[in-house]
Amino acid sequence: MAQKLLLGMVILILLAIGAWGLAASRRAARFAEVPQNLRHLYEGATVYAQRYLARPVKERIKPNFPLSSTITPESPCCYKGKPSACSPGGKTPTSYNPAEWKKTPFLELGFELKDPHLYRYSFTSFEPGEELRFEVSAHGDADCDGVLSRFYRKGRVSGREVTGPLEIFTENPEE
Repeated sequence: MAQKLLLGMVILILLAIGAWGLAASRRAARFAEVPQNLRHLYEGATVYAQRYLARPVKERIKPNFPLSSTITPESPCCYKGKPSACSPGGKTPTSYNPAEWKKTPFLELGFELKDPHLYRYSFTSFEPGEELRFEVSAHGDADCDGVLSRFYRKGRVSGREVTGPLEIFTENPEE
Protein backbone atom coordinates (compact mmCIF):
# COMPACT_ATOMS: atom_id res chain seq x y z
CA MET A 1 0.00 0.00 0.00
CA ALA A 2 2.77 2.44 0.94
CA GLN A 3 4.60 1.60 -2.29
CA LYS A 4 1.51 2.45 -4.38
CA LEU A 5 1.11 5.74 -2.51
CA LEU A 6 4.78 6.58 -3.04
CA LEU A 7 4.54 5.64 -6.72
CA GLY A 8 1.44 7.86 -7.09
CA MET A 9 3.25 10.80 -5.50
CA VAL A 10 6.26 10.33 -7.79
CA ILE A 11 3.97 10.25 -10.83
CA LEU A 12 2.20 13.45 -9.69
CA ILE A 13 5.54 15.19 -9.19
CA LEU A 14 6.72 14.12 -12.66
CA LEU A 15 3.46 15.33 -14.21
CA ALA A 16 3.84 18.69 -12.46
CA ILE A 17 7.41 19.04 -13.71
CA GLY A 18 6.31 18.06 -17.22
CA ALA A 19 3.47 20.59 -17.21
CA TRP A 20 5.84 23.32 -16.05
CA GLY A 21 8.33 22.37 -18.78
CA LEU A 22 5.59 22.37 -21.40
CA ALA A 23 4.41 25.83 -20.32
CA ALA A 24 8.00 27.14 -20.44
CA SER A 25 8.55 25.72 -23.92
CA ARG A 26 5.27 27.26 -25.15
CA ARG A 27 6.37 30.69 -23.85
CA ALA A 28 9.72 30.27 -25.61
CA ALA A 29 8.05 29.24 -28.87
CA ARG A 30 5.71 32.26 -28.75
CA PHE A 31 8.67 34.57 -28.11
CA ALA A 32 10.71 33.15 -31.03
CA GLU A 33 9.44 35.75 -33.54
CA VAL A 34 10.39 38.73 -31.37
CA PRO A 35 14.20 38.96 -31.77
CA GLN A 36 14.02 38.58 -35.55
CA ASN A 37 11.24 41.12 -36.05
CA LEU A 38 12.84 43.63 -33.66
CA ARG A 39 16.10 43.22 -35.59
CA HIS A 40 14.34 43.94 -38.91
CA LEU A 41 12.57 46.99 -37.50
CA TYR A 42 15.81 48.23 -35.89
CA GLU A 43 17.73 47.73 -39.14
CA GLY A 44 15.03 49.67 -40.99
CA ALA A 45 15.55 52.62 -38.64
CA THR A 46 19.32 52.32 -39.10
CA VAL A 47 19.04 52.38 -42.91
CA TYR A 48 16.64 55.33 -42.69
CA ALA A 49 19.17 57.27 -40.58
CA GLN A 50 22.10 56.32 -42.81
CA ARG A 51 20.25 57.57 -45.91
CA TYR A 52 19.72 60.89 -44.15
CA LEU A 53 23.36 61.10 -43.04
CA ALA A 54 24.55 60.35 -46.59
CA ARG A 55 22.93 63.54 -47.90
CA PRO A 56 25.04 66.63 -48.43
CA VAL A 57 25.16 68.76 -45.28
CA LYS A 58 23.14 71.56 -46.96
CA GLU A 59 20.22 69.13 -47.49
CA ARG A 60 20.13 68.02 -43.87
CA ILE A 61 17.56 70.49 -42.62
CA LYS A 62 15.98 68.93 -39.54
CA PRO A 63 17.11 65.47 -38.54
CA ASN A 64 14.30 63.24 -37.43
CA PHE A 65 12.88 59.77 -37.72
CA PRO A 66 9.39 59.11 -39.05
CA LEU A 67 6.53 59.77 -36.65
CA SER A 68 5.90 57.25 -33.89
CA SER A 69 3.32 54.56 -34.46
CA THR A 70 0.63 53.03 -32.34
CA ILE A 71 0.81 49.31 -31.64
CA THR A 72 0.23 47.55 -34.96
CA PRO A 73 -1.98 45.73 -35.67
CA GLU A 74 -4.47 47.53 -33.47
CA SER A 75 -6.40 44.43 -32.37
CA PRO A 76 -4.79 41.97 -29.95
CA CYS A 77 -3.66 38.55 -31.09
CA CYS A 78 -6.24 36.85 -28.86
CA TYR A 79 -9.51 35.07 -29.54
CA LYS A 80 -11.95 33.93 -26.86
CA GLY A 81 -9.38 34.53 -24.12
CA LYS A 82 -6.58 32.52 -25.74
CA PRO A 83 -3.58 33.56 -27.85
CA SER A 84 -4.34 33.35 -31.55
CA ALA A 85 -1.97 34.42 -34.30
CA CYS A 86 -2.73 37.74 -35.97
CA SER A 87 -2.96 37.06 -39.70
CA PRO A 88 -2.33 39.84 -42.19
CA GLY A 89 -4.96 39.48 -44.90
CA GLY A 90 -6.24 36.20 -43.47
CA LYS A 91 -9.77 34.98 -42.82
CA THR A 92 -9.59 34.29 -39.09
CA PRO A 93 -11.10 36.31 -36.19
CA THR A 94 -7.64 37.81 -35.57
CA SER A 95 -6.98 38.76 -39.20
CA TYR A 96 -6.33 42.36 -40.15
CA ASN A 97 -5.72 44.48 -43.21
CA PRO A 98 -2.06 44.11 -44.29
CA ALA A 99 -2.20 47.74 -45.48
CA GLU A 100 -1.48 48.68 -41.83
CA TRP A 101 2.20 48.04 -42.65
CA LYS A 102 2.03 50.50 -45.59
CA LYS A 103 1.58 53.45 -43.25
CA THR A 104 4.07 55.70 -41.44
CA PRO A 105 6.52 54.76 -39.97
CA PHE A 106 6.58 51.14 -41.17
CA LEU A 107 6.58 52.11 -44.85
CA GLU A 108 9.58 54.42 -44.41
CA LEU A 109 11.42 51.79 -42.36
CA GLY A 110 10.71 48.99 -44.83
CA PHE A 111 9.04 46.83 -42.16
CA GLU A 112 6.11 44.58 -42.96
CA LEU A 113 4.77 41.32 -41.56
CA LYS A 114 3.29 38.91 -44.08
CA ASP A 115 3.08 35.78 -41.94
CA PRO A 116 0.88 35.09 -38.90
CA HIS A 117 2.39 36.39 -35.66
CA LEU A 118 1.58 36.55 -31.94
CA TYR A 119 3.21 39.90 -31.13
CA ARG A 120 2.28 43.38 -32.27
CA TYR A 121 4.89 46.02 -33.07
CA SER A 122 5.53 49.73 -32.67
CA PHE A 123 8.16 52.34 -33.47
CA THR A 124 8.83 55.34 -31.23
CA SER A 125 10.86 58.36 -32.30
CA PHE A 126 11.92 60.98 -29.79
CA GLU A 127 12.30 64.71 -30.31
CA PRO A 128 15.76 65.61 -31.60
CA GLY A 129 18.21 66.74 -28.98
CA GLU A 130 21.93 66.23 -29.09
CA GLU A 131 21.12 62.78 -30.44
CA LEU A 132 18.26 61.34 -32.43
CA ARG A 133 16.75 58.46 -30.46
CA PHE A 134 14.29 55.71 -31.29
CA GLU A 135 12.84 52.49 -29.88
CA VAL A 136 11.41 49.46 -31.65
CA SER A 137 9.00 47.36 -29.59
CA ALA A 138 7.12 44.07 -29.64
CA HIS A 139 3.97 43.86 -27.52
CA GLY A 140 2.39 40.57 -26.48
CA ASP A 141 -0.36 39.23 -24.25
CA ALA A 142 0.48 35.56 -23.68
CA ASP A 143 -2.48 34.94 -21.34
CA CYS A 144 -4.91 37.34 -23.08
CA ASP A 145 -5.74 39.22 -19.88
CA GLY A 146 -5.21 42.66 -21.45
CA VAL A 147 -1.88 43.27 -19.69
CA LEU A 148 0.88 43.56 -22.28
CA SER A 149 4.49 42.53 -22.13
CA ARG A 150 6.92 44.70 -24.05
CA PHE A 151 10.24 43.72 -25.55
CA TYR A 152 12.24 46.55 -27.05
CA ARG A 153 15.54 47.79 -28.43
CA LYS A 154 16.90 51.30 -28.22
CA GLY A 155 18.90 53.14 -30.84
CA ARG A 156 20.37 56.56 -31.40
CA VAL A 157 22.16 58.60 -34.01
CA SER A 158 25.19 60.33 -32.62
CA GLY A 159 27.37 62.21 -35.07
CA ARG A 160 27.45 60.00 -38.17
CA GLU A 161 26.88 56.73 -36.30
CA VAL A 162 23.75 54.74 -35.53
CA THR A 163 24.36 52.88 -32.29
CA GLY A 164 22.55 51.18 -29.48
CA PRO A 165 22.80 48.23 -27.12
CA LEU A 166 22.37 44.79 -28.66
CA GLU A 167 20.23 43.55 -25.79
CA ILE A 168 16.47 43.33 -25.82
CA PHE A 169 14.94 45.11 -22.83
CA THR A 170 11.73 43.86 -21.24
CA GLU A 171 8.67 45.07 -19.33
CA ASN A 172 6.27 42.45 -17.92
CA PRO A 173 8.02 39.58 -19.75
CA GLU A 174 5.79 36.90 -18.18
CA GLU A 175 2.57 38.46 -19.45
